Parts: sequence; structure tokens; C-alpha cells
Amino acid sequence: MARPAGVQIRRWFLLLVGLLLVTNAGALTASWLVERSVRSATEEARPLLGAAVAIRAEILAAQRDLFRYLAEFTPDVAPALSRLDNLGKLLERARGLSGADGFRAELDGIGRAADRYRKVLEILPRTVEGARDWNRIEEYGTMAVRLGTEVEKRADRLASLALDRIRSNGEAAARLAAWVRWASAGALGVGVLTAVALVRWWRRFQDMILGL
Repeated sequence: MARPAGVQIRRWFLLLVGLLLVTNAGALTASWLVERSVRSATEEARPLLGAAVAIRAEILAAQRDLFRYLAEFTPDVAPALSRLDNLGKLLERARGLSGADGFRAELDGIGRAADRYRKVLEILPRTVEGARDWNRIEEYGTMAVRLGTEVEKRADRLASLALDRIRSNGEAAARLAAWVRWASAGALGVGVLTAVALVRWWRRFQDMILGL
């Protein structure tokens, strides 16, 4: 037995309203997910990349000050030690950044290498007390340069990992955006099919009313 016209109209009306609400809610949720994914790609790893660049700049400055000391252009290693103080502050700041947990090993490695570098720099002035022992100066100077280079390489690796994270997050955001696009297309298709079915039913309903 066919349902009364009022019941069918109400059913189709509720169906269209429900479909509209579901489509809008889905689009809103999808847009929020895309926005969150893109923001994660650009805001989470970028500060770590900036920290890596700043750390590398400080260790290069420390190396420059070390060479100035070895060439007797500066009386002590205080400028280089000051650079390492700045580097330590940068490391602490980087550890507190969002998403830094995945880079903890590299940050700790930079910190350990910087500590060894500091110890050698602190030993260097003792080699010039009284007459300069050029053999010891060369030995400690070479060791300091090697440790500084290690810090520099670790900073480069940190920057590379941060870039990989940005690239990976960007690709994930692109995949999510593609999924949202296809889901939206599917919702549009369902809406079109529902509208077509409603038009056909309405025509039948009109024919039935006119035939009464």
C-alpha cells in the first residue's frame, strides 16, 4: 500500500535536510583536518629548522674565534666560549619546541659534542702560560677544530631531518586534501542523485494529484 502523500513529502524533506547537514558537517570537518595538517607541516618543524641554522651559525662563529685566538689576534678564548653559551641557550630553546621529541637524539648529540668542544677550549689557554708549547697548541687546536666540525655536521643533520619532517607533513596534507576532494565529489554525487529521485517522485505525485 502506497504511503500517503504527506508522509512521502515529509520523508523526502527529512532526507534532503539530513543529507545537507551531513555534507556540511563533513566539509567543515575535512577543511579543519586539512588546515590542521597544513599548519602542522609549516609550524611544527620550521622552528626546529631555524634552530638548526642558528646553532650552525654559532658553531661557525666559535670556530672563527678559535682561529683568531690561535693566530694570536685575540688574547683569549672568551669570544668562542661566549658563542658556545649562545649555542647552549639555542639547544634548550629547541628542546622546548613543539615536535622536538622526534629530534631529541640529535639535539642531545649536539649538546655532548659542544661540551667536549668547550672543555678543549678551556684547556687551550693553559698551554700558553709561560713559554708557548706549540706542539700542545697544535694538538689541542686540531682537536677543537675537529669537535667544532662535529657540532656543525650534527646541526646540518638536524636541519636535514627538519626538512624531511616538513616534506613528509606536506605530503600527508596533500593526500588528505585529495581524500577530501574525492569525498566532496562523492557527497555531491549523492546529492545530485537524491535531487533527481526527488524530481521524478514529484512528477509522479503531480500526475497522481491531477488524475484525481
